[in-house]
Amino acid sequence: MNDSLFKISKFDSLFNEKEIELKNALREEKISEIKVAELKKEIEVYLKSILELKEKVKKLEEINKKLDYITRLENWLNKKFVPVINFLEKNVMASLKGEFSRLFSNWFQTLVSDNFVVRLTDDFTPIIEQQDYELDYAYLSGGERTAIALAYRLALNQVINSLMSKIKTRELVILDEPTDGFSDQQLDKMRGVLEQLKVKQLIIVSHEQKIESFVEKVIRFKKNYGISEKE
Repeated sequence: MNDSLFKISKFDSLFNEKEIELKNALREEKISEIKVAELKKEIEVYLKSILELKEKVKKLEEINKKLDYITRLENWLNKKFVPVINFLEKNVMASLKGEFSRLFSNWFQTLVSDNFVVRLTDDFTPIIEQQDYELDYAYLSGGERTAIALAYRLALNQVINSLMSKIKTRELVILDEPTDGFSDQQLDKMRGVLEQLKVKQLIIVSHEQKIESFVEKVIRFKKNYGISEKE
């Protein structure tokens, strides 16, 4: 009987030990499962980061290709295209200035006496000379100043029309007070200037009554309490 009790006690003690071991094993298994889950989560995060990095690398490679293309294009522009454009621009501007200066001089000589010589600088500034001396614009008479301004505008109009063949206003010229300060002789010359323009429509805003005989239709305006009204 005592032997049986001893054996039962021994097995009971062994059972308790194994139960404790089992519990410890289960706890460790649970901990391991948690660690495995955490590791899987970390792996997912790392894989996602790797994919994002691959996308960034791909984009950076594309950007690098574009930068390389832009760099090569910039080098080509600076070394080949820009010099050609500068050469063409220089020649075109020289030709343009020559034509502009010629037209400007022709119109001016039509309006004033032959005592003056006019030309343009490289920046298209009018230069007036008399007997090889350059004249200051401030020392010119009112009529001479108006003649310079008018000649410049007419020459500019012709040059622009020659460059831009499809311009919609090439057959229209509007002149605002083109004869301000003109002498009677200059007014008489103005008729010839207007005839030389050869445009379909010419609009002149002027207070000079003599101009009325140069045009086909006259529209008069009057001031009424500071407001311009058609008569």
